[in-house]
This record gives sequence, structure tokens and C-alpha cells, in this order.
Amino acid sequence: MHTVFRDPGIPDGERTVYTVLVEGRPGRLDLTGVITREPDGYASLVEARASVGDFEMTVHQRFRRVQEGLHAESYRAESRSGGVVVSREEGRFLGVEHLQFGGMITPFPANVMPLLGGLVLLRGLDFTEGVEESVDLWLAYSVHLPLSARIEQCASIDVPAGRIRCRQVRLRPRLTHLNMLADKVIGGFLPPAVAHFEAAEPHRLVRLGFPVGPMPWDPQAVLELAT
Repeated sequence: MHTVFRDPGIPDGERTVYTVLVEGRPGRLDLTGVITREPDGYASLVEARASVGDFEMTVHQRFRRVQEGLHAESYRAESRSGGVVVSREEGRFLGVEHLQFGGMITPFPANVMPLLGGLVLLRGLDFTEGVEESVDLWLAYSVHLPLSARIEQCASIDVPAGRIRCRQVRLRPRLTHLNMLADKVIGGFLPPAVAHFEAAEPHRLVRLGFPVGPMPWDPQAVLELAT
């Protein structure tokens, strides 16, 4: 099964801390990620906590190495408010078939990626300037949205963790397989997400700017590497 995600060679026990700020809103969200290297891939634990209020979330993920490629294998998330469980979601993507949007029972795409799975999988892109790949962002159940990931220029980015040389990656919905006109219309008003990955291996995510909703007037959020 071909995948655009290569194994980025993440060291065992790597720990990253991110802050997430939303334009015009108080407080922040603190994310801590720990990656464990396993014989056939990686296990990831992401814990999030709001600085205002009592929201917290825990996400467990596994990624399977197949030859030189890396695949999302499983995802399990739980969110809580004041210690009360608000939601649980779980998905398994590799070696299974599922009822897909449209009524077909088929495997998930090879490049399927849970949202927080991008903290690992997108580090395995080919970071050659000008390269463009298509990945499938998993939203819920069997719903996944095709995204274009285009590799752009290098730049030095200032974040709380310091000044880091990065490669810019532009992410936007890619709907050409449905309708060329719809793809152009949506691309015209939906702001892309712009990510910066450390130029040096193993390509940690350093900064991600993204809209919190589908409309141009929705506020922007920014995730930045703290440590």
C-alpha cells in the first residue's frame, strides 16, 4: 500500500509542548505530545488542557511502518469537562474495511490522517520545494476530506521555543475529484492552513496557522512550539 508519508525517524521518548491561541478569545490550549518508538512504528500520546475553564483531552494514536512508509493505524480520543467525560471517539484505519461515505464498504485511503495525526505523519512528507501531495484528513466515522499539501519556501520562524529554520507547507481542501468549479470556488474563500516544519530532521512541527471555521470571517488560530 503506497503512502506519501515516509518514516521521519522520530527518536524514542520525544516530547513536544505546543500552545494554541485563537484570535480574539481569552486563554489558550496547551498540548503536550510524547512519542514512543516501537518495532513496527510509533505510539503517540497527546494531552491537552485549557488555561481558562476545565476542559481537557487525551488522544492515543498508533502509526504502523510498512517498508519505508508510515500509516495511521488507530486513533482514540476522550474529552472531559470538570472530570466528566464529554465525548469519546475511536477509529482503526489499517487492514480493515468500513462503510464509507457514499455507501461502499472499502478500505480507508492509504494517506488517511486524523487531525492530530498530522503531528507525526506530515513530518514524513517529501520536503522538496514545489512538491504537492494529496492526503485525506479523517473527520469522523468514515468521513475524510482530501487536502492538498504543497511544499513551499524555507523561512526562519520565531516561536516560544526559539528561532528555527523551517520549510513552509500550505494545506487546503482539494475537491477536483468531485468538481473543478467547486474546487475553485471553495479555494477562493476558504483560507488555507499554513504549517512550518523544522527543516532539519526529524522535521518537528514548529508553527501552524489555521482557520477555526469554514468562512472567511471565522477567527484564525495559531499553534506554536513552546519546548
